[in-house]
Amino acid sequence: MGSVSVFSIAARRLEGKVALITGGASGIGEHTARLFSKHGAKVVIADIHDNLAQSVCKDVDPKSASFVHCNVTKETEVENAVNTTVAKYGKLDIMFNNAGIVGGAKLNVLDVEKGRV
Repeated sequence: MGSVSVFSIAARRLEGKVALITGGASGIGEHTARLFSKHGAKVVIADIHDNLAQSVCKDVDPKSASFVHCNVTKETEVENAVNTTVAKYGKLDIMFNNAGIVGGAKLNVLDVEKGRV
């Protein structure tokens, strides 16, 4: 395999991919954003915690991570997050819906009304 190790190939397995991560400012979403970036992906963090998300982007790498404000309970904001990602990077390969929503759990997706949780 020459001078390229199997490890270095695996370590950059998301090279050239673009990921949108809701709830990416903290917890599992933040760790996912860091891991995806480490593996070569461009990452867009979509979250309601603006300052925290911007801080994560700066810490990860401002060249590979960016932020868009997004409240996932508002369809227009999710649409904006997707459109912003595509406008910035030209595509969207991975969408990780990690954002948590406080409130009563719906056991069946058919019970969820558009715009209401």
